[in-house]
Amino acid sequence: MSSDGMFHIDESGRLLAMRLAPYEAEEVLQELLATHPDLLAGGQMTPGDPRRWLLIRREAGVPDRDGGGGRWSLDHLFVDQDGIPTLVEVKRASDSRIRREVVGQMLDYAANGVLYWPVPNLQALFEQTQRESGHDPQDMVAQLCGDDTVTVETFFAKVGDNLRAGKIRMVFVADAIPDDLRRIVEFLNEQMNPAEVLAVEVKQYVAEGHGLRTLAPAVYGRTAAASAKSSIAQPSLRELRDKADEDVRALWTLLEQWADKEGRLLTNTAAGVIVSGRNDLRIAQLYPKNRALCINLDPLRGRGREELAESCLATLRTLTNKPLTSAYPFFPAHDAVAKWDDIVKLLDRLATV
Repeated sequence: MSSDGMFHIDESGRLLAMRLAPYEAEEVLQELLATHPDLLAGGQMTPGDPRRWLLIRREAGVPDRDGGGGRWSLDHLFVDQDGIPTLVEVKRASDSRIRREVVGQMLDYAANGVLYWPVPNLQALFEQTQRESGHDPQDMVAQLCGDDTVTVETFFAKVGDNLRAGKIRMVFVADAIPDDLRRIVEFLNEQMNPAEVLAVEVKQYVAEGHGLRTLAPAVYGRTAAASAKSSIAQPSLRELRDKADEDVRALWTLLEQWADKEGRLLTNTAAGVIVSGRNDLRIAQLYPKNRALCINLDPLRGRGREELAESCLATLRTLTNKPLTSAYPFFPAHDAVAKWDDIVKLLDRLATV
């Protein structure tokens, strides 16, 4: 019996030919990825530091506006040990949409996810997914990071920072990657930074009549140019500040002055600046790319301060014409500068919780 270049030697020493076989349905490959995320071949993506994965959710909803519901449904949302969100779309090679339509879908998901995914919602989905699988979310995060001191909350804070900085990974998965999709992936991966675009081909081989199945993943998109971009230094916080618009720079300075006067802590991240109050509780984040000050109201509700959260939200809504969500409202930098005296009063209230 001929094979497609894959053989299996059984316990009796027989050489069994393995034949390339399509998956019965797209759902089969999707379920395999959810159950065995190592099929994403993290060792091929970064050989020097193999990626490890945890599933946040299958069929994760992607909103297209602040506070919006899931306009789209992403096949899988994973996260790696560095807190980098990994968006995965699965198609069989026989599906004609894998040629071009799936690329547009993925870019829609990514462009909107980095702006509108509420990180607490992602954390809640992750915890739900892990518990449904019989796992403790805290144990799974500690194992992923190889550090028992990393909590689910601190890990997802890092996930949020990566999202707002656009540091994500987009992965197309299929039983065979067409040449035109491979070229598109290679081009996008060379051009996009810090986002990464890859394709993973997961071929299935079977030994007919013996009940054996072998899965062989291969990663595409890591061209020499794409690999070299990772060694290019990312913009420093100073460069990020210099490139920001006038309102963001002004707000940044005002926050620094307030923090210095009140003895509060500002923490720099790749995405911007974190404003903390007592007990290192994050009360707000300045995101230059979003041109907004994100006010953290949901953690107040989690601490039983529902009345304070609602009062702050009501105040914010009187200070801008932009619609604001109730959990993590993104307050425009322009309005924050113009109404700074009111924003200071609000920050003072939040900082004492």
